[in-house]
Amino acid sequence: MKKIIAAYAGTGKTYLASLYPKLTIDLVSMPYKYLLTKDTPYSESSKANPENILNDDWPLNYISTIKQNLESRKILLIPSDFLILRLLREENLHYCLCYPQRNAKEIYRERYLNRGNSSDFIDIFIGEWDKFMDYFEKDSYGQHIVLQPNQFLSDVINMPPKLPN
Repeated sequence: MKKIIAAYAGTGKTYLASLYPKLTIDLVSMPYKYLLTKDTPYSESSKANPENILNDDWPLNYISTIKQNLESRKILLIPSDFLILRLLREENLHYCLCYPQRNAKEIYRERYLNRGNSSDFIDIFIGEWDKFMDYFEKDSYGQHIVLQPNQFLSDVINMPPKLPN
């Protein structure tokens, strides 16, 4: 199975990966995008921090990792970053785009607050909500999954039943 699911922030990528660790890879982009240190580790509160230092290898390092992980036959869960989606198209790598219905904005604001995202993060993902939704709706390359306001990826992605350990 070779599949890339590019999902919007707060749709449940990490949760789905935790349910099916043998079938999925939660390919968090932050360690590829920024030079993280012990003073700036990866966390929900550090996402979109304007003080993060951009990695010179971004985004090619991330695309390279996606391509390497496609051979693992796992489902790759990645963020729906515009630049990454463009590069995937250029590489002829197909993806499924997953994003919320436009009317779910306030539900996502609450999700971000509840999981500890910074105001900078919320300013981007809620402040630019309509811009993101416009872009996703116009994307004609990928397959689309539009989540209902209270749905998550785990509600809509068909995974095989979990086997006992």
